Amino acid sequence: MTRGEAGRRRAWPAVVALAAPAAAGAPVVWAWSLDRPVGAGPLWLCAAALAVGAAASVRPGRRADRRARRAGGDAAVRAWAVVLLAAAWGTAFATAQAVHTAQVRAHEPRSGAAVVTHCRATGQRPVEGGGLGSKTYGCTYRWSVDGQEFSEERPVDEPYPDGHEVRVWLEDGGRMVTGRPSPAAVPFWIVLALLGLAAVPYAAVRLAAQVREADR
Repeated sequence: MTRGEAGRRRAWPAVVALAAPAAAGAPVVWAWSLDRPVGAGPLWLCAAALAVGAAASVRPGRRADRRARRAGGDAAVRAWAVVLLAAAWGTAFATAQAVHTAQVRAHEPRSGAAVVTHCRATGQRPVEGGGLGSKTYGCTYRWSVDGQEFSEERPVDEPYPDGHEVRVWLEDGGRMVTGRPSPAAVPFWIVLALLGLAAVPYAAVRLAAQVREADR
């Protein structure tokens, strides 16, 4: 078997080998993008899979006189392996954001009355050229959902008098929502997801080509 034939036989298995960490990491990236608890373990596992997948895609050269040429080829293989995983995980991230944003826009969130208290100066805004400008403020919002009391300090443009009542949006679990995503956010994330989806097969083809090139 020639080196070229060996390279062709090894090219696509190397790509397939990266499919496992890509598929395993996608749900982790999806949950992480929505601020759901995933723990440090899965994130470190994704990072390890990225490093191992890139390293496993190449093998050291057999002859000293080829080392310089193969070093460049091996670096390209590792680079495309990283691009492939980044494209797969980036697609998962953008898709999660598109789905979540569409769900938020499609349903009017629950609202409730909140009482504002304990407004205070929290600092000063920095100004260009150094120094400090106008003051920043924070107020404590208090509201209740199904008999359960909530309170949270949020930044405000101007302090309110104690007892001032406002309407706030609430998400599941009674947490306060500061605002709703823009309608433009849905097509924005969809476009990014489609770009990532298109980048996955392109990176896979380029990775296979680089593996074949590195084996010559």
